[in-house]
Amino acid sequence: MNQTRLGSLGEGVCLLCALGFCGLILFQCLTRAAAPLGAVVLAGAVCAGVVLWLGGRVLLPTGTALAGLFLLRFAIALGVIFLVGGQPVQDFQTMYAAAQELARGEHGYLDQLYFFNWAYQTGFVAYEALVLTLFGPGQLPLQIMNALWMAGTGCLVYLLALEFLPRSAAQRIALLYAVYPAPYFLAAVLTNQHLAVFLFYLAFYLLVRPSAPRLLAAGGLLALGNAVRALAAVLLLAAVLWLLIGGLLNKERGRDCLMRCAALAGTYFLVFALLSFGIKASGMNPEGLSNNQPMWKFVLGLCQESNGSWNRADYDAYLSLPTQEADAAMREAVKDRLSAGPVRLAGLAVRKSGVMWGADEYMYWGFGHLDPQAGLGPLTINQWTQVLARGDKGVYILAFALALVGFWSWLRDGTHGGLPLLLTLVFCGYYAVHLIIEVQSRYRYFLMPAVFLAAAAGLMWLWPERSSRSRRISF
Repeated sequence: MNQTRLGSLGEGVCLLCALGFCGLILFQCLTRAAAPLGAVVLAGAVCAGVVLWLGGRVLLPTGTALAGLFLLRFAIALGVIFLVGGQPVQDFQTMYAAAQELARGEHGYLDQLYFFNWAYQTGFVAYEALVLTLFGPGQLPLQIMNALWMAGTGCLVYLLALEFLPRSAAQRIALLYAVYPAPYFLAAVLTNQHLAVFLFYLAFYLLVRPSAPRLLAAGGLLALGNAVRALAAVLLLAAVLWLLIGGLLNKERGRDCLMRCAALAGTYFLVFALLSFGIKASGMNPEGLSNNQPMWKFVLGLCQESNGSWNRADYDAYLSLPTQEADAAMREAVKDRLSAGPVRLAGLAVRKSGVMWGADEYMYWGFGHLDPQAGLGPLTINQWTQVLARGDKGVYILAFALALVGFWSWLRDGTHGGLPLLLTLVFCGYYAVHLIIEVQSRYRYFLMPAVFLAAAAGLMWLWPERSSRSRRISF
């Protein structure tokens, strides 16, 4: 098999997997779309379609479009922050309390087993402590930073879309992502997702033209993102495979391709090691950025009874044990759960897909501090959150429907080893890893920019650019 055929095979396998995963997600969404409030889901999809239609009617210069998208997303996020507010709970409360201590120069949080078991969370604590030190105490500075990172990610969606789409299509999909409701449900939440998503997609943007400086910078950004939220192992693997398959498709010399992979991976590991060393040397955590309970996510993810979600039974059974005993016990539990057999494991994987990708957004994180029975106009807070979640689902379904068409168009026409192939690999890798680790709907936040970018390709196939059919005004 020659070099090009091998690359085409790798590309085809990735795209077929993406088609299968995307098709299953869409099916699971559609089966849950009708009830309750099916009309609201439909209204959300119709509104999304109107946004796509309007988004390209007036073509803006790139700089103006970027400024507009940034301000729009920043304003909506600030509106949610000031109108709804938020109170950190669970892990977010633990990290926020630790950041408050660290900002005061205290290290009492190290007495908690949490920061030994999951020392890698100290990276986000350090970030929060820095913000509190620079801008003062309280949640508001951190929440405003959330809004800035969210606005930055919206701009990156537009810039990434411009790499393989006409300006009108890029503008349409960036505008739709800018008004996509789900991220705003977390705008006031002190989650590490906002900053991490921005860093990871900035790394992808640098990878689009993989010169030596860009590869080194992208590796460093992946490491920084991983210090904030531990996802980069999957993303680094996707990026390396992208470089390899792209090299085969474009008949590049093997040495050049391997050098690029080494530069990206080497920079990532070096920067992450330096960050971990810095956490240790500064006294923030003697464990650095390590994960001392690596089996925990797999224990949860392989639990048949909870469909791969967090559950109290596993928490009480394993995390109440001394650290070494807990690790050994969890390794045995993972072996036992993997021995369930292919049929049961496949059934679990399908159910987990439904939990993570087919379900509505879980509104507790952003709205759980509000009185659900309090009245707000004609509805209670609880009823409003249901309406918001269902309306969001309409936008979500439309995005995945268009993404399915987008993946098909890439399979038909080929990606030529460009950004679409990287997005496909990221999509497949992220979806696949959550078939074996813990799932919850909040975790899909990271992947949605990639889904919208694939949706833009589907939009282009269904709605091709034809000047004779357009009355757009271009500046």
